[in-house]
Amino acid sequence: MRTLSAIGFVISIVGLLLACYNQFGVVPFLRELTQGSDLIVDDFTIALRQDLENKLNIISILCVIIGVFSVLFCSMLYLRKNTRMTLIGTIIGFVVAIVGIIHLFF
Repeated sequence: MRTLSAIGFVISIVGLLLACYNQFGVVPFLRELTQGSDLIVDDFTIALRQDLENKLNIISILCVIIGVFSVLFCSMLYLRKNTRMTLIGTIIGFVVAIVGIIHLFF
């Protein structure tokens, strides 16, 4: 049971790292590309923007999937054995799913 709790916790941490990469690695560059006033629009910038938008969507979908899986996995384990690790994994999974949904639709 302890190893299953650790697996769920690690899955939620991986999702959190993906959400942080999305928030601090992809979104600022995409915002700079779309709102830059001194930006010259050519084929390279259009391709770069499309690549960043695709990366944002793929990582957001992965965050939602990982977050929902982590919430389900950790909450089932938390119901069987009340450990702090599964509670933290459930909370982190919920946050990861919400952040993924926010990045996916806004």
